Amino acid sequence: MGPGRKANKNPSDNADLGFQAVGPALRTMQLNAEWLSAAKRHIIQSLAEIHHIDVICLQETHVNDDKSDRLTILGFDIISYTLHAKHGRATYVRNDVSDSAHVSSSPCCDVIRVGG
Repeated sequence: MGPGRKANKNPSDNADLGFQAVGPALRTMQLNAEWLSAAKRHIIQSLAEIHHIDVICLQETHVNDDKSDRLTILGFDIISYTLHAKHGRATYVRNDVSDSAHVSSSPCCDVIRVGG
């Protein structure tokens, strides 16, 4: 399955959002996590499910050791991450989205590719 969801056939379904989708949309959630605990990972996963999120970008994860269980979000594949005790970042893509990859990282940002 590709990113996003099919556009609503009924324009009034998107009226409360202030726009009308004309095709599949990539839905991204960005969050300053301020520590990535198990409880926060569960809340993030729940929000992502409710809002049909394709990509999750987290900052301030505060994870400084490479333990995969500290970065796991159910239903998502981690594409890139930067470990740091006071900062840290992690980028995830929904696990049923095909063709996603890490492109590059710098001290300030990560670039991923989703689809073509």
